[in-house]
Amino acid sequence: MGPGTIRSLALQACRCLFDGGTPLAFTARALRFEVTVIDMPPTSAAPTGAEPAPPPAVDAHTSLRNALKLGGSLLVTYGIALVMRMVLPRYLGPESFGRYNWADGFSGAFFVLSALGLDVYIRKEVSVRREHASEFFGGTLLLQLALALVLTGGMLWVMRAGGEPPEVQRLALLLGVYQFFFRLNAILAAVLHAREKVDGLSVAHVVMKCIWGGGLVLVLLLGLPLPWLAAPFIGAEVVKAGFLVHLTRAHAGLQFRVDARATAAALLAALPFFLNEAALATNGRVDVSILGLVANKTEVGYYGAIWGIAGMTMLLSPILGWVLLPMMSRAASSSPEEFTRILRRGLEGVITVSVPVTLALALGSETWVRLMIGEAYLPAAPVLRLLAPIFVLTYVATVCGSWLMAASRTWTVTRTSLLAAVLNPALNLLLIPPLLARMGPTGGASATALSLALCEVIVTIILVSAIGSRAYDARSLAVLGKTAGVCAAVTGVHLGLGHVGLDSRDLLRGLARLVVDGTVYLTLILATGAVRRDEVLALVRRVKDRRKPAPSAASPASQEERAA
Repeated sequence: MGPGTIRSLALQACRCLFDGGTPLAFTARALRFEVTVIDMPPTSAAPTGAEPAPPPAVDAHTSLRNALKLGGSLLVTYGIALVMRMVLPRYLGPESFGRYNWADGFSGAFFVLSALGLDVYIRKEVSVRREHASEFFGGTLLLQLALALVLTGGMLWVMRAGGEPPEVQRLALLLGVYQFFFRLNAILAAVLHAREKVDGLSVAHVVMKCIWGGGLVLVLLLGLPLPWLAAPFIGAEVVKAGFLVHLTRAHAGLQFRVDARATAAALLAALPFFLNEAALATNGRVDVSILGLVANKTEVGYYGAIWGIAGMTMLLSPILGWVLLPMMSRAASSSPEEFTRILRRGLEGVITVSVPVTLALALGSETWVRLMIGEAYLPAAPVLRLLAPIFVLTYVATVCGSWLMAASRTWTVTRTSLLAAVLNPALNLLLIPPLLARMGPTGGASATALSLALCEVIVTIILVSAIGSRAYDARSLAVLGKTAGVCAAVTGVHLGLGHVGLDSRDLLRGLARLVVDGTVYLTLILATGAVRRDEVLALVRRVKDRRKPAPSAASPASQEERAA
């Protein structure tokens, strides 16, 4: 999968945890295009039969606590996913892993149509209209079931027409079942995110990932056929669905009732979110399908395995999608100044966090490939260099896209994603044949990575331009300049170490080289003030005090809130 789905990639941010495919999410990964802005009426104006309640005040302390809870659960689940990222490609090899990765991308591209854009719509609207979800949940669930049956039939017809092996067909159909429950769980989780009830959700993430990881290990140990790889995905999502149904009923009062009028109004209001997600899926899924058709499944295996490493940088993507959009929506309703401040500090924060990880992946690509997926994938190390910078752009696009959605400029984001849906496949079709012919093995994977990188550069420029000067101030520009200078210095040190013998010819030398790079980066980033010690200490204090009541607006601690 691509960053578009992870951010899913970028704004959806729901596939950052390794599921054998390529994000958004990435995701990480979101491509958006602004033409003349035609703002739709605020979606909160959809008829509900009752006057909307006043928007809740922005509670930065609660949002921070929720981000920490979700982040803690993600660290545990990410640890499990990291192990499977290392085991699965090694065990299957490039060809079989490519078949698995292609089946996952193919099913994901179809089943994105069943999401209906509801998870993002819920995070935006239910955060300010607490009872709204029950008005349309029953009707949309029945519609999703009907769509799932139609999409399954469509998948089978396309695969048979394309001559895919029966083993791949069965795997893709089973992964379609997983995709249905995955999309349903994203909607249920969005209700809890919007209501800021995430304690049980954090537990659900951990339990689900334990079931998934344990099931995959069992399948590999028993040497079961390739379609059995879908069983742990289905089992984990079914268990999670049962748990989330209980949580949403208990903590959010979600009820199953069918209201045709409310369902139609919600679907219409969610249309731009749906189109955006469908476009992101085209960006993050169809490119894998094209790679498998134009090149071969081995190229898909190289690309998918490298994406598994690169996807480590997407840890924050779900947290941004789950926490940032509801927080921005409340700020947009109550305080324009706070709305802009959240945007600027959010961009500054994601740059500070994502740049060093991205730099480490780019400089140490051979070392990371050796360490995580083995020598068989070493020819694909250049693909990791191409993918690594994408994630800084993905995070910036995610924050900007969330701000535009909260500002009722959803169609701006949607049109940009639609541009990506056209541009990325076109670039793949244009670049894969010549690069595959020129580079040989991994040439196709490199072309797909390059296509995604070019799209992300264009999209990030467009999104930041759409917001204008509100996206930055003197402080954020200074942080960006200092960070770029530090990256240049560390790159120089890295190249110098290679000339004196500390290179990437073996694993130990490569790891030692990365340790030196990291030490130099940390020293320079603190010395230049790109990261401020006082703000880091303030954040640590807030983490320690996260269970205490939030200070009032008149409290002296408000200065610390603003600094963070």
